[in-house]
Amino acid sequence: MNKYICTNRTSNYKDEVENILNQRKKEILDFFEVEDNGQFNFNIYIYDTQQELKEGLLKRGFKEDPDYMCACHKDEDNSLNYFEPKDEYSENEWNKEEYKKVIFHEEIHGIQYLIYGTTPEWINEGIANYLDGTYSKGIKYLLENYINKIEVPEMEELINEFGRHEYDSYDYSYLIVSYLIETL
Repeated sequence: MNKYICTNRTSNYKDEVENILNQRKKEILDFFEVEDNGQFNFNIYIYDTQQELKEGLLKRGFKEDPDYMCACHKDEDNSLNYFEPKDEYSENEWNKEEYKKVIFHEEIHGIQYLIYGTTPEWINEGIANYLDGTYSKGIKYLLENYINKIEVPEMEELINEFGRHEYDSYDYSYLIVSYLIETL
C-alpha cells in the first residue's frame, strides 16, 4: 500500500493521484512483463505548489533542481513526488488534466526502478515517454518539427549530460528507446 505525505491544499487530491496510479499500473507491469505481488508501493509526497515541491525535494536531499521540474521519482527513498495543480491556472501552468500524464510518467520510473534498479537516465526517460503518450503525434512529427532542426548530440552527451543543453534530451531518449523497442 502506498504511503502519503501531503502538504497540498485539498485532501481529496491524494485520492485522485491514487486512482491514476492504480488505473495505470497494469499498463506498466504488462510492458515490463511482471506480475504485481504487492511490491510496487511508494512513499508519495504531494505538495501544494510546484515551488514547494522543489523546496521539499531540496530539503530531502535532491541535489539538482532543473527549471522544468514538476514531479519526480526519487530512488533514495522510493518516493513519487508531485504537486497539486491549481483549479484556476494560467496559460503557462499545469492543469489537472495535463498533470495526470505526469503522475503516470513518474509511476513508470518508480516501477522500472523497483524492477531493474538504477539504469541510465536516457533509458528511464525514453521508456517513460514511450509509455505515457508524450509523443502521440508520432516520430515523423517529432523529427520534422524538432530533431531535424538542430544538430544531433553525441550519445556520450546524452549519457553524461542529460537535460543540461538547449535541445530536449527527452526527445532523443524517446527516439532511441522507441527504435530499440520496435526493431528488437
